[in-house]
Amino acid sequence: MLKELEQFTKGGRITAFSNTELTPELAALIGGAMGTSLNSNAVVMIGRDYRRDTRMLKRSFSGGLLSAGIELIDLHGIPTSILQFAVRRYGADAGVMLTRSHNLAGMVSIKLFDATGIEYQSQQVDKIVEIAKSGNLRRAAAPDVGWISVADAMKVYDRALAGFFNSSKEAMKEANLRVVVDCACGPASRIMPDLLSEFGCQVITLNAHRPRNPLFLPNPSSLVRLREMVRAIGADLGIALDAEARHAIIIDSQGRIRTAEETASVNLHSRYDPNSNATVVVGSSVHPSVYYGLNKNIVFSGHGEPGGLGRAVLTHRGIYGFNDTGLFVLPVFSPGSDAIVASFTVLSQMAKTKLKSTDLYRNHQVFTQRLAEVTFPLNRMFEFFKSVLNNPPSEFHVIDTFIGIKLITQENEWIHLHLATEENTLTVEVYDPKENIDRQSELITFARTIVDEFLTK
Repeated sequence: MLKELEQFTKGGRITAFSNTELTPELAALIGGAMGTSLNSNAVVMIGRDYRRDTRMLKRSFSGGLLSAGIELIDLHGIPTSILQFAVRRYGADAGVMLTRSHNLAGMVSIKLFDATGIEYQSQQVDKIVEIAKSGNLRRAAAPDVGWISVADAMKVYDRALAGFFNSSKEAMKEANLRVVVDCACGPASRIMPDLLSEFGCQVITLNAHRPRNPLFLPNPSSLVRLREMVRAIGADLGIALDAEARHAIIIDSQGRIRTAEETASVNLHSRYDPNSNATVVVGSSVHPSVYYGLNKNIVFSGHGEPGGLGRAVLTHRGIYGFNDTGLFVLPVFSPGSDAIVASFTVLSQMAKTKLKSTDLYRNHQVFTQRLAEVTFPLNRMFEFFKSVLNNPPSEFHVIDTFIGIKLITQENEWIHLHLATEENTLTVEVYDPKENIDRQSELITFARTIVDEFLTK
């Protein structure tokens, strides 16, 4: 397996199929290599999602860290966003998160975080791989083997978030908002419904259980179910979290699935800083209408290194960072993307402005240059998105927007194929920075071709 280890780290994080490629033995070796890269007696926080294989691999990885003399704080099942928050809040030297892939069965990612709570850069991961391959690991003497302690980071986060939104609490209680939240069978189910209830929301919770078999949520079918629930009960808002609570998909009171850019705009303007020198970090393929005319120093971040958005916010001392994959970084609260904070910001804005979510989002609507819709069976959408992500068309870079996929050219033209408001329909949005109508038509035609080729296989 050591020969393949470098293949598992493409893209800047360790990702492989659990128990076949990423075995307990290999996880222990990587843990020992990470421990060796840190100072002796360094403090590392470690967590996992609710899958059985991540629990197994976390124990092996922990053993490797302990063998190098690392002091370990076990957070058990916890969202990635809260682990990042805890690393910074507790002053740990590093963090480790083992979590499932969003869309590949059996795939596990080991995500490593530095003392700021931001994910390791690829060269840091490469260093750990080299240590593992060399076999030159630090093995602590028996009296100096690391110690495991346990911290309830969820409780600390719970109180921190309640304090952070305290100024909105009475308005939210008075609004008595009805919220449907899909927790994606992730650890956020332990905290999100209780927090919403504390702020006076009527809460309907979906997928808050621990499944015996992995579920890949959110997906088009789960988003449609959430949309139907919002419409059926007349809810004020629907929230779909991913299993790590790093991404939030918002569904407004009319059942419209809002894009990440629109939610980012609501978040950004809710904490608007009049200082024109303040920096906002924006994904390079975000629709310009989100930040056009914003009296801010705009810094663009690409879709490269894991943790790149959070690192750019830290480097440039930004007040906010977001991109079109649905990452929202508010550094005054946490170093990483936090879907719970993003969701509460939307709810607090609804309460303060006394606007329905549909009207609030209308004020932050993104108007694309060209728009089309294509008929597409709902039961094949998830398969289609995975197919394009894993085999992108030549000359395009593809990203997962969690409501669909976005294909981006080197000229920063893009095609966004995502779940439409109506069932069995895909929305096709295109953007061309040169505003060439013929080129926009070409992009729409290309998108239709991709769809047709998939459906006729």
